[in-house]
Amino acid sequence: MEVIMKRWIVILICLFISGCAGLGDYSIDLSGNYSLLRTSSHNITIAPKSKNGEGMWDENVIPAKVVEVGWNKDYIIAKQQAYPNEEYFYWILNVKDEYVEGPFILNDFQKK
Repeated sequence: MEVIMKRWIVILICLFISGCAGLGDYSIDLSGNYSLLRTSSHNITIAPKSKNGEGMWDENVIPAKVVEVGWNKDYIIAKQQAYPNEEYFYWILNVKDEYVEGPFILNDFQKK
């Protein structure tokens, strides 16, 4: 009986932990004042850090779902998978001027 009870406790703890929001959430600092934010598996965006405090961000400059990102000190380049048709779009964020270009389809992006 005790073994069965221990197994149930382990199963319930595993279910509880896997069902908690926020365990897979993260932020990655990019160039300038920007971060890649993941608040769910489908909500991955790029936003500037807020001046109101640490751990806060302003409105997204590149909408969900960011699937690839690359950056250097001057630019952030992002590939976005749009919902619901799952088309891919490309964005260029000029870090110094805080200017965003996009969305571009692949052919237009390659011309940039």
